[in-house]
Amino acid sequence: MKRWKLTHWQMLPVRVRGGGIIAIPIVCLITSLIAVAWLKMSLTEDEMWVQHTQVVRLESKRLLNALIDAETGMRGYGLTQREEFLTPYHEARRVIPPSLIRLKQLVQDNPTQVAQMEIIHNQVQETLMLLEQKVMLQQELKQQRGQSGEMVVAVAELYDWLNAGKAAMDNTRQAIDQFAAVEEQLLRDRQQHQAQYRQITWRVLWIAGGLGLVGTALAVHLFWQLEGELTTQATHLQAANRQLTAVCTQLERFTGNASHELRTPLAAILSNAQVALMDLADWTETDPQREALHQRLTKIVALTKRMSELVQQLLWLARQEGNPAIAPFAPLDLRSWLLQWASIGQQQATDAGLTFQAHWPDEPLLVSGDGVLLGQAVTNVLTNACRYSPAPGTVRLEVIPTPADLILEVRDTGMGIPPEALPHVCEQFYRVQPGTSHGFGLGLAITQQIITVHGGKLRITSALGQGTTVAIALPRLKPPFESGSL
Repeated sequence: MKRWKLTHWQMLPVRVRGGGIIAIPIVCLITSLIAVAWLKMSLTEDEMWVQHTQVVRLESKRLLNALIDAETGMRGYGLTQREEFLTPYHEARRVIPPSLIRLKQLVQDNPTQVAQMEIIHNQVQETLMLLEQKVMLQQELKQQRGQSGEMVVAVAELYDWLNAGKAAMDNTRQAIDQFAAVEEQLLRDRQQHQAQYRQITWRVLWIAGGLGLVGTALAVHLFWQLEGELTTQATHLQAANRQLTAVCTQLERFTGNASHELRTPLAAILSNAQVALMDLADWTETDPQREALHQRLTKIVALTKRMSELVQQLLWLARQEGNPAIAPFAPLDLRSWLLQWASIGQQQATDAGLTFQAHWPDEPLLVSGDGVLLGQAVTNVLTNACRYSPAPGTVRLEVIPTPADLILEVRDTGMGIPPEALPHVCEQFYRVQPGTSHGFGLGLAITQQIITVHGGKLRITSALGQGTTVAIALPRLKPPFESGSL
């Protein structure tokens, strides 16, 4: 199973495997960051709740201390009748109401504590009312004593009277203590929860660090493995390229050598056949062997010329193969060459029983090129147009100047090219109708090679039964007076 998974991984494209290798540490990092961020938010929330509970505890203690101060101040004033004992009483009366309001706001998210705060609020109000009544009564007794100069109430009776509201104060303290006890328990629970999350955070950090190390080690291992495979593939490709280069070099050398070697015997065959034809002129016309020998020699001459043409085309392709770069050519005005090409096209069209038309503007038609090579390209296109156009038909040569290019367009009314054959017509030795004896299938291949060397483009459009249009676009040169250089 492991071997199958490894093989399955190695079968994936290099781009997919590279993306997977890069994704491993990224996924580990993102996962760790998400986990740490979530735990950090939880710890922050726990810290906020702990602080909130501590604030509630402090506020409840403040309320209880204020009540004790109020009661103590009331008792001291009742026993001594001295005004300085009322200072903590009045301070407590000022602190208690806002403290109650603040406690209600702090526990409003806890329904149990809200209900307890209502009880505390009522009991505090009741206790404060009792304390206020006693203070007011003591102040009245003090005024009466000042008028008569004698104590109105005995000390023992006064002490008992001051303790009369102790039950209400104890109930209030008990309610506040219960409230504070609940907050103490909440504080302990939240602190325990906070401690647990701290432990979880550390564990997650350790686990994330371990996963990160494992993921990094796995990514490095897979990267080294991929690098080794790519290095091996590159080595194999380099070896294959060297072999292909050697084979292509040998093939080019063989083609060139074979073409050179074939030209000599073909020339000898052609010259001997032509000499034999001239010798036939001395034979009497009544000789029965003369006609048969004349036909055979004429066929030998035609086949030899055809083979010589094939060898010449192969030699040219062999020389140009592997040199697709644009060659440095001199400026060339096509007008002087168009007359020659039109004359060739006229002759070929006349021999085929076709009508030939030619048109180009009367203005400089400057390109950077070689007239002989371009003439071969145009002649090849014209030859195909005349060869595959049944009589009566029309072949038209037209030059269409554009701001960037000069377009040499050859249009015929021939049989046309099937759509499935259009992508292949410029391939070497390709013929739309393999069974025919017209040409070798090298004309358009040579034409495309010539146009490529000149930095141009070849475009062929055709429809069955409607003819073919071959457009040769050559980069245009501006005349010297339009170039802008002074």
